[in-house]
Amino acid sequence: MKKIILIIFLLILALLLKAKAEIEIPYMHDKPIIDGKISEDEWAEAVCWDEFYQTSPGDNTQPSERTEVYMAYDENNIYCMAKCYFEDIERLRDNHCSRDHIYTTDRFYFFLDTFHSNDQAYYFGCNANGEQADGIVIDEIDPSIDLFYYSAGGKTSEGYFIELVLPLESIKYKSGTDVTWGVFFKRHITDGPEEVCGFKVPRGGGNFYDNYGILRFAELPNNVNLKLIPSLTGNYNQFEDNLTNEEVTDSDLQPELNVFFEPNSNLTFTATFNPDFNIIEADGLEVDVNTRYPRFFSEKRPFFIEQSNPFRTDLIIFNTRNIVDPLWGTKLSGSIGETSVYGLISVDEDTYGDRFGLADTLNSNATFAFLSFNKKFRGGNSFLRAAGTLRHFEKYDNFLLSLDANNRFNDEVDADFQLVATSNEVLDSNGDIETKLGYGYSVDMDYYNGTWFLNFESNGITEDYTADLGYIYDKNSIFTKAKIEYQIHGKTDKDLLRYLEIASKLNVKTPCDFSNINSHYLEVMCGAMFNNSFDFWTGIELTMENYIGEDYYMYYPWLNLNYEPFKQLKMSFLIVDGENLYFGYDGGEKADYYKYETTLNIRPANFFDLEFKHRYHETEGKYIARTYETEAKFQFHKNFWFRAILQITNHDMIVYGENPRRISLYPLFTYKPSSKTAIYIGASDNEEQTEQISSRDFLKDYKDTTYFLKVSYTFDVL
Repeated sequence: MKKIILIIFLLILALLLKAKAEIEIPYMHDKPIIDGKISEDEWAEAVCWDEFYQTSPGDNTQPSERTEVYMAYDENNIYCMAKCYFEDIERLRDNHCSRDHIYTTDRFYFFLDTFHSNDQAYYFGCNANGEQADGIVIDEIDPSIDLFYYSAGGKTSEGYFIELVLPLESIKYKSGTDVTWGVFFKRHITDGPEEVCGFKVPRGGGNFYDNYGILRFAELPNNVNLKLIPSLTGNYNQFEDNLTNEEVTDSDLQPELNVFFEPNSNLTFTATFNPDFNIIEADGLEVDVNTRYPRFFSEKRPFFIEQSNPFRTDLIIFNTRNIVDPLWGTKLSGSIGETSVYGLISVDEDTYGDRFGLADTLNSNATFAFLSFNKKFRGGNSFLRAAGTLRHFEKYDNFLLSLDANNRFNDEVDADFQLVATSNEVLDSNGDIETKLGYGYSVDMDYYNGTWFLNFESNGITEDYTADLGYIYDKNSIFTKAKIEYQIHGKTDKDLLRYLEIASKLNVKTPCDFSNINSHYLEVMCGAMFNNSFDFWTGIELTMENYIGEDYYMYYPWLNLNYEPFKQLKMSFLIVDGENLYFGYDGGEKADYYKYETTLNIRPANFFDLEFKHRYHETEGKYIARTYETEAKFQFHKNFWFRAILQITNHDMIVYGENPRRISLYPLFTYKPSSKTAIYIGASDNEEQTEQISSRDFLKDYKDTTYFLKVSYTFDVL
């Protein structure tokens, strides 16, 4: 009998220890004013949470600073406030930042799992200036989506505080009576650095959402929302060819319309007509010399960035950067219980056939479509998902079907699986339409217990695999990868050593019939992070590459240093040595290799941020590639800022006897006087020259300049 009582007691104790903390969020009758000033009793109706733990570098230890959180809601909004105390206010870092780039400052985030799905959450927060950062969390943080919410910050001699109002119409959520969401709080103290969380976070694997607390609402209304967002973009372009002394000018005025409709809290329909092709953003500058495989570019255009059901797989079957110049697009996204759906249709204007392996004389609009269904199991610890894509061009189609799944076996073991089949129509040698079938697979397994991390991956595609809405690195190939890491974590913020890692990684690529090894890669590395804002990483890479039937063996020892001596200065340095393979037309050739990359970030005042990046890559006797990038930003207020990006490339292509140079300038002024209005004024200036090294004669010499103005306004119809 005593044994039975003891067993029952231990079971009850285990359940109590496993039980999540619960916060009953009160209804707020008197709304606070979000102005960065906290008056007496302004947040008296809100619930307060002040139990915080240092989760990095400490292991759920006492934080170095005190934190308090306040939350409440009404039928329209979620109200949030955080008080972040400092014993020494000089520790506070409060320089001005643009949206989603507040990681150099002290900041606080709220995480909301609004369907209590245990597998994804919104996050939103700000720094002491009220400057925002937000996004969605699935496996990793994705800042590409932008939620609409109000924020303000203030500073005192005791620290800083933030106030936020998140409109319910900005998110999808579970509504009704006695509703529960998942909730999590995180404070980042940059001087250290240090992470402080509102709930304990055990080290090791497992589902991170199991660490969330429970946020309980008495009642939440259903959400009906309709917004119309018209925009007008005017641009003026001037092209000058200095070799022919020709000049061409052109001006254009383009309307744009975006529609956002939510019939309820679970479903969203969006549409765009004549979007501006993302003139606001610029891709980062990379060294694009001696590359054998195509680069992958991330999506930046707001319409194509999915907020609620982002789709990612190891075999990339859905990459909307393939929709180059969309005429229009529609998107549907939503969830019902444990099932979610995501679909997209878009028409790409004036597409040429050579993009799809067809005749380059063909020119027509191309239609792209995507649809996925996702079913969750085991409280969000597993899912099964089916997806399909379509590309239609002239009378030729490309179809793709994918089935993928994830299962978290326990707190330490996680696995992903994917199977893909494709069908692609092309012309055969007789001019008839031929259908080619292709197949692909992917397996990814992880083990992590807080000290050891083990990973095994394998994926492959056949020669006829074609994914015109996806990304393909190399056909007729199987990639097998394995990685092992040993980690040591600091115990408190006083420890000199914050983190130590020793790791090894092995990659092997073969054709699908395993007839030979196309390439293999072995890396051994180690690194450490210290509490004086210094970290170093070093290792060696040993590679073999089969190129045009011959095996070439290379090696690359490397060293990476990062140091932030004080809050106004941060620097990074990478050096790589060894031997590299030059990919020539007739064959490869090995030569000595040197690579230097430096980044310097200077913040002399909280309204000014300046970043320099320099890259130098040399394969001796073949090429010298140099890039320089400078980004300057002035921001005196969160509603307006000026940014300028200068990019310079200067390469010596010794093997061709040519010296290509390019200078690009992207100035941009952004003004958002209210939540409904946005004004962008900017330009892009590109000057390119290619000179023969021997004669110094110009082979190319032109200048292409565009000025633009974009104005948008949001109409709340429902």
